[in-house]
Amino acid sequence: MIKLSNIIYKDQLFNEEIKKKYINRYKNEATQKVLLRIFKVSCLMEIELNKDLYAFSREELRKLLYRFMPKTPHVSRSNVAYVHRYIEWAIENGLRKGLNPLDSVDTAWKEQFFVTNEKRFWTDKEIDKMLNPNKLVNAQDRVIIALLFEGVRGNECAEITNLRRQDVDFEKKILTLKDSDESIRTLEVSDKCIATIQKALEEEDYIKKNGNPSADIRAEKAELIDNDYVVRSAHTRTINFENADKNIVYRRLEIVANEFNKNELTPTDIFYSGMLAYAKDLYLKYGVLGGREYEMIKDRFKLSSAIIQRLKSDFLNEDYVKELYNLES
Repeated sequence: MIKLSNIIYKDQLFNEEIKKKYINRYKNEATQKVLLRIFKVSCLMEIELNKDLYAFSREELRKLLYRFMPKTPHVSRSNVAYVHRYIEWAIENGLRKGLNPLDSVDTAWKEQFFVTNEKRFWTDKEIDKMLNPNKLVNAQDRVIIALLFEGVRGNECAEITNLRRQDVDFEKKILTLKDSDESIRTLEVSDKCIATIQKALEEEDYIKKNGNPSADIRAEKAELIDNDYVVRSAHTRTINFENADKNIVYRRLEIVANEFNKNELTPTDIFYSGMLAYAKDLYLKYGVLGGREYEMIKDRFKLSSAIIQRLKSDFLNEDYVKELYNLES
């Protein structure tokens, strides 16, 4: 029996030493982040049952896996795979006796946790409503949506936070984008995106809470940092005079989500919505979504062939595009 003293409430890890030992087996930072999230989600149920995740029964695992609320069947399968590997490691190291309860589960079982009641993607017309200044008063908020929707993201949204005035060719509508690994590419964007970028660059103040501040707020707006970056921080006690930190994208999308009464709005949601809109345009132009069209999507959104194949099985296909945009077969 594991003692409650082994629970680290600050980091929300149950049986912290073992969890961190397992996480540190992986050198890839992205994998470590996924595992940390899994163990944070599992913590409450581990506390309730007073046992580590590796000791869960299949039924207990089933209840836990619903708590991750995966947005696609692929993510649902991935969550099961991560938990399966953790239990397998525990068995190999003598922490659990007997068989792994996830050894014999089939694909349908792995995908049952996929949450379908939340809206996943938005059409181009719905995105246009988000970009309406009457809905979102700050161009600093609108430009994040516009860029993501047209394929600008990069690792941890670095292509957005690194974008400067001198990287924008306003006449040709071409952006020069730099990712966190210093790789550079160019991307042609729409008139609307260019106009939004221009507004964001001209903006001097950031209106708090989208113009609906609480009664006890000290000031209704904050002065933006004066530099050449498109997305800029506001003056705070800790001032960053260079490009804004990566979390600014997530913080500002929280404001957008609140304005449009959505539980959550992530960069990936908008990025994938843009991908579907582009796929729709290609389908209407060529009458098919085939190899050529998928290559165009891959290039525009800077994705690997493996990710494209995975997205095709999840949603990036003719059937889903037709359903989302009410296109006739």
